[in-house]
Amino acid sequence: MTHKFQVGQTVLPAHPRGANPGTYVIIQVLPKTSHERQYRIKSLSSASECIVGETQIKAMETEPSLR
Repeated sequence: MTHKFQVGQTVLPAHPRGANPGTYVIIQVLPKTSHERQYRIKSLSSASECIVGETQIKAMETEPSLR
């Protein structure tokens, strides 16, 4: 089974805990070692990095085109 997200993809927390949840980028796809796939992500607004499970993040939706 493959990973849902790719390196370089922009993601958001699936269950944000604040008014401004922040945006992250996938910097590493980790080998499956537990019951779900994991990723190393980095905040776009700070230098913080963390490891999250696939169910903890969601793809950032693109803005609709104004044509």
